[in-house]
Amino acid sequence: MFRLSFTHFIATSRIVINSSTRSFQRLSFPLNKNIILSTTSTGNINIDDLYGFKNFIQKRQLTNTINVEHDKNATIHKSSQLPKVYTRTGDRGTSALLGSGSNRVSKDSLIFDVLGTIDELSATLGIVLSTCSFPELTKELENIQCRLFEIGSCVAANNRSSRFTFNDSILINNLEEQIDKMTNELPALRHFILPGGGSQTGSNLHFSRAVCRRCERLLTKWSNNQNTEEEEQQDTIMGIYLNRLSDYLFTLARYITFKEGHKEIIYQKNK
Repeated sequence: MFRLSFTHFIATSRIVINSSTRSFQRLSFPLNKNIILSTTSTGNINIDDLYGFKNFIQKRQLTNTINVEHDKNATIHKSSQLPKVYTRTGDRGTSALLGSGSNRVSKDSLIFDVLGTIDELSATLGIVLSTCSFPELTKELENIQCRLFEIGSCVAANNRSSRFTFNDSILINNLEEQIDKMTNELPALRHFILPGGGSQTGSNLHFSRAVCRRCERLLTKWSNNQNTEEEEQQDTIMGIYLNRLSDYLFTLARYITFKEGHKEIIYQKNK
């Protein structure tokens, strides 16, 4: 067995590691993120990672500093060349899902709409983080981004791997507690409000909330095609989490707008 520790991690990095006699078993990253490696008959390496990405490696190299522990019968080579972002494997409109082996799936499949929208939601939270003036929210929003990665992993694995699960109702309870706490500090909501209100961060959060709702709808549509009770249960938990997350983002948008001293824009009926 070999254990490699990388000082940095990029989810889409390509790696070349040559072993003369052994297959790699496990690779450990900071923050307790694990990646499973296995060599193929041609000497290439398959990577299944916790973020839901599966990269088929062919002479791609990683520049991160590597600390290696291995037995005397193995040889490991590293290079200082920059990794390539592109692989050309998806140029014909197909992609491989986590744990699907050599099977390819058309990129117009519903599952990629789900995965892409999860990614889009995380990106919108990144925009929120770039404008937010409340440091205490940084850790919370980054934590949510990590949970979205895990949901993406579960969708991509589609029960092909027991390592990817999302069934922790505590996460939902935590969101509800934060919603209640913020609501207690806010004026009562008696009218429909319009996104905006003078707060850039608040407006960005409203956009994230809308993307989150779309993500929930797509996940529901996709999960309706699942077959087993176990799949349905996990998909239900993920759907509930996204539903509460959209409520949380809506409340947080109001909260930030209020704390910044802006007034909410109330819907006015056409006269």
